[in-house]
Amino acid sequence: MKFIYIHFLLLVSFIISANPTDLLNEFFKNNLEFTQTSFNSANNSFDKSYGTFYRDLENNIKIEITSPFKEIYLINKNGVEIHDLEFNQKRFIENKDISNNLLNFIKNGFDKELLNLEQVNSKNLKLIDDDKTYYFEFLNNDELQIKYKDNLNVDNLINFSKYNDK
Repeated sequence: MKFIYIHFLLLVSFIISANPTDLLNEFFKNNLEFTQTSFNSANNSFDKSYGTFYRDLENNIKIEITSPFKEIYLINKNGVEIHDLEFNQKRFIENKDISNNLLNFIKNGFDKELLNLEQVNSKNLKLIDDDKTYYFEFLNNDELQIKYKDNLNVDNLINFSKYNDK
C-alpha cells in the first residue's frame, strides 16, 4: 500500500509541476480524433463535423474530415492544401492569408513566452490572441476541449481524443 501511495504522490507532483504549454504541445503530437460543434444561428441548430488529426515526422499535419463532408487538409510550412473529395477540387491557402492563428499554434507549438496564455486552473488555459480568446480544458490525459468564436463570430467547440491507429 505504501508503494502505491508513493507512486500516486509522484504522479500528482509531476502533473502539478508540468508546464501547461508543454502539456498542449505534447498533446498535439499524438494521433487524434475530433468532433467540432458550431452553432448555426440561421436555423438555431448545432452543426457537427468529425475527423482525425495526424502529424508526420517533418511536422506536417493531415486533417481528415469524415462527416458530414469528406475533406482533407494538408498543412505544411507554406500553408494549407484543401482537398474537397466530394467535388474533386483542390485549393491552396498560403500562411499569410490565414487569419486564425490557432492552426499556427497547433502546428508550430504553444510558446508561453510569446503568447498571452493564462493558466486558469490545473486543467484550464486561456489564450488571448489579438481580439480572439481560446479556452482549453484538459478533460483527462487523453481528451482536450477547445472553445472559441471564429471570424464570423460563430461559437465553436472542438473535442480532441487521443487514439492509436495501429
